[in-house]
Amino acid sequence: MFPEPFTDPSAIPADISCRHLKGREYMSRASLVFTTALLGAGCTWQGTPVPIVGPTESLEGEWEGTYSSQQTDRTGSILFRLKAGTDSAYGDVVMIPAQAEEVKPPTSDLVPQAHQRTPRLLRISFIKCEPGKVSGRLDTYQDPETGERLFTTFEGWQRGEEFRGTFSTLYPGTGRRVAGEWWAKRTKH
Repeated sequence: MFPEPFTDPSAIPADISCRHLKGREYMSRASLVFTTALLGAGCTWQGTPVPIVGPTESLEGEWEGTYSSQQTDRTGSILFRLKAGTDSAYGDVVMIPAQAEEVKPPTSDLVPQAHQRTPRLLRISFIKCEPGKVSGRLDTYQDPETGERLFTTFEGWQRGEEFRGTFSTLYPGTGRRVAGEWWAKRTKH
């Protein structure tokens, strides 16, 4: 069901780490349940609209994947869909903090909330496409442990029906950066 990791490090650009996060390469149970529920909903899941710049042919179709970070002990699901001939896609990222229990939608920016350790839906705010490469960012979101607003950017490289990449999250209050890895596989063209 899940793709095998790349075994040829020369096939990936030199600035990507080829290490695989031990025990984090596959979806957690909560992430798998949430993803299954979304996919089971079929056409009812629309996802969040995502503006895209650049040639989109390599992104056409439906994509599923995961992300993880050893530094934060967080994992999650990636769901993404792009119809041929359009410049907007639909997609979301489900963030699952360590020891999370249930999925909740993102909170309003206007309403202060207690720190949440529940899985949360994060919005992809922008994607830039280039031949064989994507980059972009997520909308800002609250750290589930500290409540601090976080800024996350990502980039990935395509190999066949799969993208693999890295992401970086900035904690602006401290200047701390954490990194992680992600992958997504096309499930439907």
